[in-house]
Amino acid sequence: MRRGILALVVMSVLGVSGIATAGILVASGSPSAPPAGDDKAEATEQDGGVHGGPIDRFHNAGSCDLTAVSSLPGNWTHGDYVSAVAADGTAVQISEAAHSDCGKPMVAVGHGGGPPAHALENKAAGQAHGGGKSEDAGSAAPGS
Repeated sequence: MRRGILALVVMSVLGVSGIATAGILVASGSPSAPPAGDDKAEATEQDGGVHGGPIDRFHNAGSCDLTAVSSLPGNWTHGDYVSAVAADGTAVQISEAAHSDCGKPMVAVGHGGGPPAHALENKAAGQAHGGGKSEDAGSAAPGS
């Protein structure tokens, strides 16, 4: 009988503490929610309604002609373009769309898929400094 009463008391204490903990967590709100009046939260809300965000993107109808770009939503992205081509296109068209600049941010257009110019300059400067050897060639141990 004592064990039964003791078990009942322990269960009651645990139940009440669990309810109290749940009440505190619910009252405090989400820890990941931004505080009211946060400027970043307001900017996100303003830009959140525009597909592709506020970024200027490459939407040249003459270059992006593998699908009807007029049917794409708002500030469409490169992924939107490739997905639209993939819905009706051939494997060759999909590959061409994936390698195109269509829907990419304007700052990325025209790089041709290689490293940016400043990276090539830094690489050339590094090779000139090391006597024309790349970093990998200069670090190899003799006889290996």
